[in-house]
Amino acid sequence: MVTAVSFFATALLGCAAGRLLVPSPGNIKSLLATREASQRPLGSSETAPISFTSRKGSSYKAGNYTRIEQDGSTCTSYGERQWTGTVDVSDDRRLFYWFAESRNDPAKDPVILWMNGGPGGSSLIGLFTEMGPCVLEVNATEPVPNPWAWNNNASVVFLDQPAGTGFSSVAERGQAPSSDEDSAIDFQNFLNIFFRDVFPEKGKLPLYIAGESYAGHFTSTYTKHILDARALNSKDAFWGDIAGLINVNAVLDWTAVGIGAYELLCSDYRGRDFLESEECDHIRLSLPELARLGQECRQSTTKYGCLGLQLFWVENIDGIYRKRINSGERNNYDVNIPCVGENGFCEDMRHGNFSRYLNQDHIKKAIGVPESMNFQILDTAVGEAYAIAMSQSRARTLESVLDAPAGSGLDGIRLLVLNGNEDYIVNTPGQKWQYDNLFWGGYADYRISKWSDLPEDVNATGFWKGTEDGRLVFVGVDGAGHGVPSYLPEASYRILQRWIANEWR
Repeated sequence: MVTAVSFFATALLGCAAGRLLVPSPGNIKSLLATREASQRPLGSSETAPISFTSRKGSSYKAGNYTRIEQDGSTCTSYGERQWTGTVDVSDDRRLFYWFAESRNDPAKDPVILWMNGGPGGSSLIGLFTEMGPCVLEVNATEPVPNPWAWNNNASVVFLDQPAGTGFSSVAERGQAPSSDEDSAIDFQNFLNIFFRDVFPEKGKLPLYIAGESYAGHFTSTYTKHILDARALNSKDAFWGDIAGLINVNAVLDWTAVGIGAYELLCSDYRGRDFLESEECDHIRLSLPELARLGQECRQSTTKYGCLGLQLFWVENIDGIYRKRINSGERNNYDVNIPCVGENGFCEDMRHGNFSRYLNQDHIKKAIGVPESMNFQILDTAVGEAYAIAMSQSRARTLESVLDAPAGSGLDGIRLLVLNGNEDYIVNTPGQKWQYDNLFWGGYADYRISKWSDLPEDVNATGFWKGTEDGRLVFVGVDGAGHGVPSYLPEASYRILQRWIANEWR
């Protein structure tokens, strides 16, 4: 395992549990400097000139897979069946999965596929610290059952991707993914193999694609890739029943993050003030240019078209709050707590060290990965490869998915937006702006809908609104930062169950 330390150790501005990477101004400028030399179309794929997690001597062949049933000792739960394994999505890329069957009716309950962000953040973050069948608590050495796991009424696949993330790998001298469109090909291949060969009995069940943080890029881009493959009647098209998407504190566009930061930090709906008045004035005066650059970004047809927006946000908005993060005064994933860590890397103090847990030889042997493989919560080499992709907007992509045409099998697809109101980096005010400004068929219906308090049975405070038909539902939850399920497991589970039943209307 070789990590791109030179890029991220000094360049990354805050990272907790591998959820969202933010390059420094210097590195964005270096990417801008290459723009004139290489103007490639948006979404073009290229091989990353860095080293990823690789398996020397291990044979990769597209279509190969492994399936190992767990005995309950690796993720202690309530007796539901669990499997781990790998799927070779190409001749040089292998994706690792952990599959927890529903505790209720696994033959009929839907399937949720979960992805964490980063990019390069392992989806085992979700399994062991958020909504998996087990959780690793603070100072614990073994996981315990999670009573509010999302697999109470759905089977859940935790997928380490893109290749190189977590226990997923790239063959030695293989081509590593470096864009959302590139890894979308791997994702579709995974779905085809997983539901056709590995678990064919699950192939006709409703599928919900869920993502957190940077995985807002993944949920939209991957579904759009499947939509396009179906339109072309491609032999590789996945034709499973994709019933909906779930975006948890999921970023689409840096414009929203910047616009929301002003409301959150300077005039937020709970009346708190985090910055000095002159700092707020600077952010306020920066917003028109941010909005202009955002429009330019969304209209761009080149891969570099959003770097100017990201650089402006980093220098004029994020950099102001970042001073509080670097000093330890504030946290970029929860504005109410300090940042505990070094150099602005805020650690998750609410859960145990599951990286240490997974790197034990007997655990690796049990789940079917080589003992020589070193698990990392965040692989910064993946983040480096996706540096340009991180700057891009996926708002238009999501609009295309929501407007999927009749006959595509995706028309009428539903979307749940679940956001923790204490998050800074993918803040709720910005997300409210983001979804108010998605231009799709349900735009007017969503815009005129009114915000309401959360119902009492959710067991949390906050607000929600949605379209009359329930196709787009936004839920903002108080008391939760970046990653609602890790803060409020019961509330997030109840919100999810209401949504799957289409009762947010």
